[in-house]
Amino acid sequence: MRSITTNNADKTPTTHLKANTLRATKLRLARWIKLWHYWVGALVGLQLLIWLGTGIYFNITPHAQLKGMEYNHSHHAPHEDFNFNSEQLLTVQQVLAPYPPQQQLALTALNGTPVYVLTQQVTRYQRDCQQQVLIHGYSGEPVIIDAALASNLASASYMGPGAIIDIKKRSAPIDEWPKECNPVWQINMDDELNTRIYINAINGQLVGHKNTDTELADLMFKLHFMDYLHQGSFNNPFSWLFALMTLLLSLSGVYWVLENVIKKRYRLAKLSKGKAKPF
Repeated sequence: MRSITTNNADKTPTTHLKANTLRATKLRLARWIKLWHYWVGALVGLQLLIWLGTGIYFNITPHAQLKGMEYNHSHHAPHEDFNFNSEQLLTVQQVLAPYPPQQQLALTALNGTPVYVLTQQVTRYQRDCQQQVLIHGYSGEPVIIDAALASNLASASYMGPGAIIDIKKRSAPIDEWPKECNPVWQINMDDELNTRIYINAINGQLVGHKNTDTELADLMFKLHFMDYLHQGSFNNPFSWLFALMTLLLSLSGVYWVLENVIKKRYRLAKLSKGKAKPF
């Protein structure tokens, strides 16, 4: 009987080369995954520490101090009813006659004066760009928020010891109100908190108060919500990036655990007579 011998001498080097290449690729991939896990874990851990620190700050700091409410009269004052002369008020038809169709009409008080607010396009938030016209409730004349009226409105919202030392009109973007789209009047007060009052230059509404306390609070909010691009929102690219990094950190951790299990790097133990022995 004649035996048949197959010569695999030519195939063996190629097979070994492919196997070595595959093994080297796996080792490089494993090293990169571990390196990624270390560095991403450090970055995620740093942000978690920032969350912890800023969260503690928010819990121990009074809400009024965080929001600049110390001298904000509108925050402390009770609700006041309007006291208008209904006989002198213009009717809705009289107010709307000179203007194109409006989506909304409201009657409000501005510095004690009845004012109709005509809104051509209703927006979701007050900070959004407003398309509004103010009409005097008695005369029907347009009401313009100028420096004098803005000063009176700011003084009405202020209950501190200071006086107005400066007033200027500002347009978006505004550092202290990054989401505000409308032009505002900034009224600076002479007090120990360096209070700054902001009045909407379109409709005269109070945007808010800022002071020395809110400067630190704004920084803490920026760190807490990762608003490093100063967008005034937690829904920003850094939040998306952090979520992706956390996901990849978890996946790389799962890979590392599975690798250790497959290579039997974990040693299980059982309890016997109060001592742990290898399983």
